[in-house]
Amino acid sequence: MAIPLSLATHATRGVFWTSIPFVLQMLMGVLFYTYLPIAEMGRFEWALIVVMFLALVSDLGLGAALIQRREVTDSNFTSAFWASFLFGIAITAIVVYTAPQAARVEGGAKPEEFARILSVLALLIPFASVSGLFRARLQRDLQFRAMALADAVSVVSYTLSALILLSLSFGVMSVVYSGVVREIALLLALWRAARWRPRFSFSSAALAEILPFGINLTGSRCITYVNNNLASLVIFPSLGEEALGYFRFAYRLTLMPLARISTVIMRVFFPTFSAIQDDDDLLRRSYLRTAQTISLFYWPALAAGFVFAADGLDLMRELAANLGSTPDGVTLAGELANRDMMPALTPMRVLIGAAMMKAVGATVGSVFLAKGKANWVLYWSLFSLAVLIPALLWSVSMGISGVAAVITSSAVLFLILTQALTNRLIGLTFTAYLHSLARPALATAVLFAVLSIARPALPGDALARCLQAAALSLVATGLSLRFFAWGLCRDFWRSLRGRSGLFDPDMADGSP
Repeated sequence: MAIPLSLATHATRGVFWTSIPFVLQMLMGVLFYTYLPIAEMGRFEWALIVVMFLALVSDLGLGAALIQRREVTDSNFTSAFWASFLFGIAITAIVVYTAPQAARVEGGAKPEEFARILSVLALLIPFASVSGLFRARLQRDLQFRAMALADAVSVVSYTLSALILLSLSFGVMSVVYSGVVREIALLLALWRAARWRPRFSFSSAALAEILPFGINLTGSRCITYVNNNLASLVIFPSLGEEALGYFRFAYRLTLMPLARISTVIMRVFFPTFSAIQDDDDLLRRSYLRTAQTISLFYWPALAAGFVFAADGLDLMRELAANLGSTPDGVTLAGELANRDMMPALTPMRVLIGAAMMKAVGATVGSVFLAKGKANWVLYWSLFSLAVLIPALLWSVSMGISGVAAVITSSAVLFLILTQALTNRLIGLTFTAYLHSLARPALATAVLFAVLSIARPALPGDALARCLQAAALSLVATGLSLRFFAWGLCRDFWRSLRGRSGLFDPDMADGSP
């Protein structure tokens, strides 16, 4: 048996299309860190961590619950909509009311600014919680391109509003206001794409049918979120907002793209795996091919990032210095002229190791949920939290590089343990799993060696070196994939075109 062609194609196209907007969003993050003070970005990151956690809580996991159920009614969707919306409004009101008090306790050097950032960011909570329900309808219908277009609309809105606000010298509030604009634009785009409107009705019975799964999932998601941001929660009170700014910058360039990609993978492969949840053989083959494909396209990018990270930071310093030298009235000109992003270099390179481990484990959660094991996700999240808390508290005395080292070490351990659980659930062996990753690992190793040898010979200033590095990385990656994983690239392309590809039965052994 094979995955129906339409399902395989939808899954492949879903990953491809929904990944594109995140690239632009990541570039905007780099822009903000280039032109805004590290301390201000640290305060923003701290407020964002708090608000996004509350947004997870307000979601109640209802969108995922609606995807997982085989049969859902309009009453299920309508009741979930009003529950999420009203709960989101209530949480926003509480945050706005308590923001001044919270800022005095954990607001850093400028509690008033932190309170303002927190209050404005809280406005996105009800929009984010409701968006998940419209996205759930599109996911159930495997309308990944429609979701990608909605994401693109939101990112373009975010980019344009951020650039305008930056040019008007709004400072860190440029990031804040543009984030709210992005969530509103996303909701409107999903609203239009889903072609569904909630009725003015509510059924507690319909909500009760999906709420237990949603609450279990929300609990695990919240714990996972705390796990992912635990380092920041430790760094801010211990090392300050500047240290948090440097760490979050490194995190954004290494683990944040992966977090975004993992979100995409969950959106795409959760419904895909759910559709084949009763066929362990097909699920096993599909899981291996998915892990193989992710590592094939993500690992080379990480390898290139490791080699050329210092050149990228040099370019940021030059751009900031150029802004600082202009007599345009920018109040931050002096600080920008003296910007040094090198404190982020070592943590960035260390976190790349964690990103490589987390990349190949990105679909584990989709397998657990597709098999109805939401409790496994919860228990695992609790276990990893119990391991990370003492380890990170111990490592903070070694600075942000020590924190990064703990994150990477734990990522290796957690990958081994979660894969053992996955093997038990779908009847997989470590031998088959490692075999599927052999070719991507070889391609990445060759690419890393070539780039490391070539880098010292690149001439020119930071901009010239970065342009040459980008061109060299693309050429070297293409050649590496051609020689070591051409079959998998071909199958990926076939799936994009709606032909046989990634999940064919004859590809069960994971060989490219």
